[in-house]
Amino acid sequence: MCPLLQHHALWFALACLLLLAANVYVFLKRNWEESLFPTSYARLYYPLDVPSILRWHIESSSRLRLEIAWNKSPAIWQLFVDGKLARDLPGSALCIDLAGAQFDGSTAAPLEAFEHRYKLRPLPEGAGPDLDFTIVAIAADYYRKRGMFFPKDVFLFYTDIPVGDFQRHPVSYWVDDYRYVGAATLAAADRVVRDEMGVLDSDDTLTRMEKVMRYLRAQLANSGGVPKDAFRWLDPWRIFQEMVAGTGKGWCTQNAQIYTFFANRAGISTRFVFGAYTQDNVIVYNGHSWAECWVKEQNRWTHVDPSHSIIAVQDQKGALLNTADIMHLCEHSTFGGLTARIFKDWHWKTLAVEAAPGTAVNVPFELVNVLPRTHLNRQSIIKYRRPPNVEDTRDTYSMLLKSPTYTWANFKRYLFEPTLAYSKLPTNGLRTYAVRQSLFAGLVVALILLVGSLCC
Repeated sequence: MCPLLQHHALWFALACLLLLAANVYVFLKRNWEESLFPTSYARLYYPLDVPSILRWHIESSSRLRLEIAWNKSPAIWQLFVDGKLARDLPGSALCIDLAGAQFDGSTAAPLEAFEHRYKLRPLPEGAGPDLDFTIVAIAADYYRKRGMFFPKDVFLFYTDIPVGDFQRHPVSYWVDDYRYVGAATLAAADRVVRDEMGVLDSDDTLTRMEKVMRYLRAQLANSGGVPKDAFRWLDPWRIFQEMVAGTGKGWCTQNAQIYTFFANRAGISTRFVFGAYTQDNVIVYNGHSWAECWVKEQNRWTHVDPSHSIIAVQDQKGALLNTADIMHLCEHSTFGGLTARIFKDWHWKTLAVEAAPGTAVNVPFELVNVLPRTHLNRQSIIKYRRPPNVEDTRDTYSMLLKSPTYTWANFKRYLFEPTLAYSKLPTNGLRTYAVRQSLFAGLVVALILLVGSLCC
């Protein structure tokens, strides 16, 4: 094989040069917003930290078998049927008998009358939320007697629990540990969280979010403005220090970066989120960035807008809303009953709502939703940044030489770990990554063949 490789060495070298040129051309001519990968609402908002149903089977013995997707493995689940405790089930075999089951000792009713409400509760108490579902059975004879052939009995499964074999991630997948800023910086930030923000171990998530937001809005009240180019690769602690000192200004992006940093240090799992839209299937930045916090008390992600002092948005039942939820509501201007928790002091001073200085207050969301109505519509693409929380390379490529973390993060996003995104319209994200990865793989193969030919 070596003589053959030697004979083709010149061709391998030419292929390397051409593929290198193609890779460089695609990199330099790319739209920097194109580093995204379209994905589903389920992957973004149904994490492994909350039990969901991977799949369910009605077996031939009229038994329901459930497969649970969860990063916990309870040894025992309590089964409730129609509100009554029926039995304990081992976590390794979640099987429920269905045939003729009445569960109250009475004579079994005809199958077409079978309708039961089920609840599975993981033990010990508080290990996780209950799983609620209803099963309705329809006998095959019901159809046959009415002139329709049906081969077997039908069991209908009704639930609000996410069901499906889709990719799930733990909440920690989105959380930056910020190790790259150094231990001394993290210790300094933690002192701010503890001593200046006053975050306590006993505080629930929303209380922590309020304390972080109150402190940052007070510190950054006069720091709005055009950021320096260096802010694209500086870590959020240094950006915060410069903005507080008056040596730097910041847009919504810098406010969201700083909030995400401090919220994570305050024990709130938080991710950086920003918006875009499409023009001829090309991605265009829509001009706003914000964050989402994981509120463990509700097992939900919630929309947070640091630059506009919006702590959270909730519906009339008190359920917290994420960015995609709000986008869907904005499409139809459906804001009735929605409230936003805000600090009036820093962005809503003219709002006709009474609030003591530095005190969070709930207001109708329609009074403070000017940015969501502008940036969250049918065209919107919501992008969710994975760690590390550094900016993407644009036109100033010298920044790649200033921070190893910045350089490595951008390399991964460009080729292998794109920013995940949610959209109601198609984008060219899949094609973009197919081209990038194919060219890069071709370059690697050509280099291997060239080296092999030269070594023979």
